Amino acid sequence: MSLSVTPLLWAAAAAPVLFLLVVIIKFGWGVAKAAPYGMVIAGVIALLLYRSQPGALALEAGKGAWNAATILLVIWPALFSYEITCESGGFKAISQGIQSLTRHELMQILIFGWIFPSFLQGITGFGVAVAVGAPLLLSIGVKPFYSIIIVLLCHCWGATFGTLALAWEALVAQAGMDPAQTAYAAVIAAAMLWIYNFLCVAICLWFYGKGKALKEAGPAAAILSLVMGGGELLLAPVNATISCFLPSAAALGLAFVISRIPKYHEAWSMPESPIMERKEEQAGEACAMTFHQAFLPYYLLTGITVICLLVPPVNALLSTWKIGFSFPETVTGFGFVTGAESCFSPLKPLTYAGTFLAVSSIASFIYYRKKGFMETRDLKNVWKRTVKKCIPSTIAILCFIIMSKFMSSSGQIYVLSQGIVRLLGRYYVIAAPFFGMLGSFITSSNMSSNILLGNFQSTAAEMLEMNPAVTSALQTVGGVLGNVFAPGCIIMGISTTGFTGAEGKILKMIIPISALCGTVFGIFAFLVLV
Repeated sequence: MSLSVTPLLWAAAAAPVLFLLVVIIKFGWGVAKAAPYGMVIAGVIALLLYRSQPGALALEAGKGAWNAATILLVIWPALFSYEITCESGGFKAISQGIQSLTRHELMQILIFGWIFPSFLQGITGFGVAVAVGAPLLLSIGVKPFYSIIIVLLCHCWGATFGTLALAWEALVAQAGMDPAQTAYAAVIAAAMLWIYNFLCVAICLWFYGKGKALKEAGPAAAILSLVMGGGELLLAPVNATISCFLPSAAALGLAFVISRIPKYHEAWSMPESPIMERKEEQAGEACAMTFHQAFLPYYLLTGITVICLLVPPVNALLSTWKIGFSFPETVTGFGFVTGAESCFSPLKPLTYAGTFLAVSSIASFIYYRKKGFMETRDLKNVWKRTVKKCIPSTIAILCFIIMSKFMSSSGQIYVLSQGIVRLLGRYYVIAAPFFGMLGSFITSSNMSSNILLGNFQSTAAEMLEMNPAVTSALQTVGGVLGNVFAPGCIIMGISTTGFTGAEGKILKMIIPISALCGTVFGIFAFLVLV
């Protein structure tokens, strides 16, 4: 291979990423607008400077389209399920059900701002947890600013293994790790995310009432964090798909049990709490739907997922059908080789997260229609809102993945990684979370960050002769930390609470927390893991 790092080639390799940074941060472009330009720039550079062949890029575009399809087949059903719950009035029923369960103000805040958003993140992702959680907190008297801050901090721990591990699968596909490395990376990432999970809820308790609030609700928070973070740590290396969803579901059930304990069931509050803005309570109209009826899509999803993934005979039978495509080897003019694939990124439709979401959504709609909570004509509104929300994500994901394939197959990722590794040496590990953080910030998605930078991180690790599992784990943990202050997530909170014009204030509060966590995780990895 004659491909070497020169100033021109390194600058060209950095150009697509720098372009995205400038147009998204400086000029305020949306990712759906910026991504196609980034893809085209990467393709032109591959052709003109990295000596890729048009036919090879066409093959890479095909790989990218297939990868994107496997992701989008989860996103569309996930948001469709969310819209069905909205249209049927399910979230109002859930809110009333939880408020009737406990009058303990801190428990309500934990459930609305941490447990339930984490559960939603395990299933849906893409800002849904913020869009739902922030107004729920607002409804119990949390100030708009803190209602957004709490949900942003407390739900993002699930941004890697949430959405039925979509971001994680994207990272694994891009990083090219073997099964042992993948399992090790899952353990590292899950352990760090567990720490983050408890740290953020402790910060939010401190916001509410400092030491008194920590003493009051700290034991319950520690137990719930053990279930969520500890459960994810146990499941992630074995079955990533359910490693966030099932522990979050278990924590939600446990929160209801804890709320029955007299200490957390009776009315309790701190009148002087700086995050509360209490108003005179007004009796709201009772919702016709019960809590359990509102939770039907999630009950169904849990049952289908457990049966299809955790019952060995069923899983073995359903896993026999898989779909994949073969791709030949390609070589650039510099001799940079992309290996052949006999069955590229195979999809197993009957054990696929998107299938589970679609089945549970359709079954729920049929039930709601039968009970009179929805009409057939309501499905049109549900579908229109789903399409409107999914089209920008579809464009961005498709173009980002193809851009990543262009950069990887042409050698741009190799050159970019080699240049940065030469500059930082083994100290690169400390900086690794910040690359993931930056990617998540500019794309508003941990998954997109993993798509853009997963191969970059693993290539850097190989150049440093270290296990790529370490940098891959730091990549996705950094993506979580960046997702906390990603514009897309902040906008979700602002739009559903009406707290406009507060973006700067929110960023000022959250960025130092993410930066500190990223620094600590990077230093720990440098001192202990490499």
